[in-house]
Amino acid sequence: MLNPPHLGELIRESMDEVGWNVTETAARLGCERGTLSRLLNGKAGVSANMALALEAIGWGTADHWMRMQASYELAEARRARGWQEDIRVRDAVPR
Repeated sequence: MLNPPHLGELIRESMDEVGWNVTETAARLGCERGTLSRLLNGKAGVSANMALALEAIGWGTADHWMRMQASYELAEARRARGWQEDIRVRDAVPR
């Protein structure tokens, strides 16, 4: 996938579907509210422990969450590298 969403967006959608707020979801996942907030706000990714917690509450498999996280990180790295390559090409062109 060229532009996968941050997994926090997918988790938020799941929360909305079941009507859970951040505090309730964090309690069900067994994590701190701040940990979940960072994930939901795109400041952190899904760790292996979080993937297992998501699996435990029935929101997909840990393997699937980890594959999606890897895809997201790879897309971000490609986007960053492309940006750097654009700068190098522009700077290499004689003026």
